[in-house]
Amino acid sequence: MTDKQMNELVSFLLAGDENSSWNFICNLIEEKDSFFFFEDILTRCMRYIGELWENNEISVADEHVASNICNLLISRYNLQSNNETTPLVVEGKPKAMLFCIQGEEHSIGMKMVSSIFKENGFDTRYLGANLPVKDSVIYANIWRPDVIGISLSIIYNLPTLLECLKELNQLDYNPEIIVGGRITSLYQLKSYCPSNVVVIEGLYQLRSWLTGNKLCERVYVYS
Repeated sequence: MTDKQMNELVSFLLAGDENSSWNFICNLIEEKDSFFFFEDILTRCMRYIGELWENNEISVADEHVASNICNLLISRYNLQSNNETTPLVVEGKPKAMLFCIQGEEHSIGMKMVSSIFKENGFDTRYLGANLPVKDSVIYANIWRPDVIGISLSIIYNLPTLLECLKELNQLDYNPEIIVGGRITSLYQLKSYCPSNVVVIEGLYQLRSWLTGNKLCERVYVYS
């Protein structure tokens, strides 16, 4: 996607024009995969919109309108993808629990991650934004996911993340824990996290992690 194309799409997002945004994207993605749609199109646009807000070129209301359209586009893309693919019956389906840490309201990125885990055969539970630490631990104890994914965008929420990681590491089994979000591209987050935590800096790195993960090597049976 060129800068000119990005600016045109951003104008549709800020105008709250879902249909024009969708039609524009359909002409871009053609045969490209979900990672291109999520990372190279939507994430790039939303980061640029975030920069516009930081520079006082748009209002908070404008940013919220664009975010809402972005959420609708993700849902629309997922619906189309589900209609075009053969239903998947999975033996020993691995489980992924995904959420944004307490204090985090930006959940678009984790919604994309949830879609990608589903595409890779996971039984996925997306718990949304601003999930209290206590509730995340309770849910993990009950559902016992194989993978726990946490999103962090604001550096001020780092102490809450570390508290959450400490609590999750006291579970009586050993789920794989991954941390992602905008903050990973700005700070060396790995130096703050326990050694067993994997820091993911973007969706393409997530793809590499999934490709090499033993949970994705289970036998899948297509109906």
